[in-house]
Amino acid sequence: MKLLLHAGPMKTGSTAFQELLRLNRSVLEQSNIRFRHLRRQELNNLEAVVEDEERRGWPQVLLLSHECLCRVDPQRLKASLRSVPAPAEAVLVARPLREVYPSLYLQNLKGHVMRTSSFREFLQEQIERDRWPEQAQRGQVFRYEFLNQQMQSAGCEVHWISYRRASLLDDLVAWLAHHAEATGLLRGLKPLPKPSGVSPRRSLDGTVVEVARLVNDRCRAGTVSSEDRDRLLVALLDTSDLVRSQRQGMDSFRENHAPRLDALDEEINGDFWRQQAMHSSPWDPQ
Repeated sequence: MKLLLHAGPMKTGSTAFQELLRLNRSVLEQSNIRFRHLRRQELNNLEAVVEDEERRGWPQVLLLSHECLCRVDPQRLKASLRSVPAPAEAVLVARPLREVYPSLYLQNLKGHVMRTSSFREFLQEQIERDRWPEQAQRGQVFRYEFLNQQMQSAGCEVHWISYRRASLLDDLVAWLAHHAEATGLLRGLKPLPKPSGVSPRRSLDGTVVEVARLVNDRCRAGTVSSEDRDRLLVALLDTSDLVRSQRQGMDSFRENHAPRLDALDEEINGDFWRQQAMHSSPWDPQ
């Protein structure tokens, strides 16, 4: 058998990949791939997940997916997977900080976090976390070499994909097809439907950030109900889609911060990006 881990990190297309696999579960089963989208609480009890899979009988390929798998303590992850009769192969996605930082902030605005702080305050927290990831007990980390070392310490063979929005799902499916020895997989998958509502696959535009912060503040204060907040967020997401369509997808919120975030990316991940550019994988579509 083979054990494959889709390990994150957040805001690198994880939700879209997971939804695509759920939609095509029958196609995966025909290729002898069992897909399990881990619930957040299962990250704290991976031993039970492994025991459950063993009781069901090991499949030819077991794919476990969660965007925070890369943040599980490596020794705990290694111990949890000890009874699996195959070494783990993990895939992670590296996305430039100019894209991933604004994306995480905007997700925090519309998600259950209900962030009310400014992007500047968010950046202060996140930059500190990525400069000293060893001290970060909570939250996301985008220092990619640190995540690479963590997964290797857990006993995983680690593969990286560079985030390219237009081809990301094809790149991830190509990784899966290669390692599951199911090369026809790409041709048989049904495409994802267009997202709606407060889907994680929809993002706020920078022009509505202050309105979203105000809505969250009122909801936290109890003057706006959770139901009304959801309705307002859907309206803001609809507005965001319209605004982006009128300017061909450009987002001034992201572009305004790009120079600073590019400099940070060089500081935090420069060596990683250069190292990755030197290595190509046999399953990489490029």
